[in-house]
Amino acid sequence: MDVAYSHTNVKLIGISGGISYGALGMTHHSAQDIAALASIPGLRVYLPSDRFLTQALLEVLVEDNDPAYIRVGRNAVEDVYDSVPENFQMDKALTVREGTDVTLIACGELVRPALDAALLLEEKGISARVIDMYCVKPLDREAVLQAARETKAIVTAEEHSLYGGMGSMVSQVVGESHPIPVKTWPCPMSPPSPENRRRCSPTTAWTLRASSRLRRSASPIRLPTCWN
Repeated sequence: MDVAYSHTNVKLIGISGGISYGALGMTHHSAQDIAALASIPGLRVYLPSDRFLTQALLEVLVEDNDPAYIRVGRNAVEDVYDSVPENFQMDKALTVREGTDVTLIACGELVRPALDAALLLEEKGISARVIDMYCVKPLDREAVLQAARETKAIVTAEEHSLYGGMGSMVSQVVGESHPIPVKTWPCPMSPPSPENRRRCSPTTAWTLRASSRLRRSASPIRLPTCWN
């Protein structure tokens, strides 16, 4: 709070964010950090998706003077990019894949599963756009609204609580300015268990199912009971 209030040049690095600690449970998870830190005026929030985007982000952040929070995971993740993105612009989401039917908006470690889901959807004749929303705050509103205008539905995926995360922000922007069906795919709102992780984690399979159903119906999609 003091860092943001005084606009101090401090960059906070959150290690092992989301559910990086897996089976160690809720006491070791960080599924509320976006909600808590994004609510602080003057503090930016970033979740890079792989090593290349992390490099691009940090190279810019070390040159500016404003405070920021950067969440990274604990384990190595599969690359989303082949190299540092040439089209990287600070606070502008990256379109990893173009699509016209549905948009998958993800941040952090779930961008790669979203890209994998888009490839599976292509096999079913569904064109899925994938957006890397590494800049959770400030959220790239224009990228969200462009997706809302150009595709039929949006699915968000993140390692965060249902409340106050990137999905909530996307839903708010879409609801205010260009309403279309939006499905948020957060962490389960129940203590983790092997069964919950198997059935309800925001994996490629779940993203695939949500995208398929959203494309076919404008009605809300009911979540599995373990997500309520």
